[in-house]
Amino acid sequence: MKKLLLLIPCHLLLFATLEAHAASVSVGAAPKGDPNTVAARIIKYNFPQCKRVTTASRLTDGTIRAKCDGIDYRVFTMYVAKEGKMMELAIDCDASKRLLGVSCW
Repeated sequence: MKKLLLLIPCHLLLFATLEAHAASVSVGAAPKGDPNTVAARIIKYNFPQCKRVTTASRLTDGTIRAKCDGIDYRVFTMYVAKEGKMMELAIDCDASKRLLGVSCW
């Protein structure tokens, strides 16, 4: 329970950062490689509570749609120009539509 309470503010901070920097970021394809392996690594890094990625498929835009523990995620990279770095991110499908305008479907 303590981990969950800690994760909620962390994810809210991520969402706030994405919204604040929306004009200076570029969303791109997930890293190359097997979609299941790539998705598992990135989702588990961004959402440590994820235990097992059950499905993952690469979409035509290069991002990956994956399901972990029954939750749908979108896996992608994001270049943050202000910081000059590429980030590997996973975001749940509801948040990706709301914050980035990117649908998982």
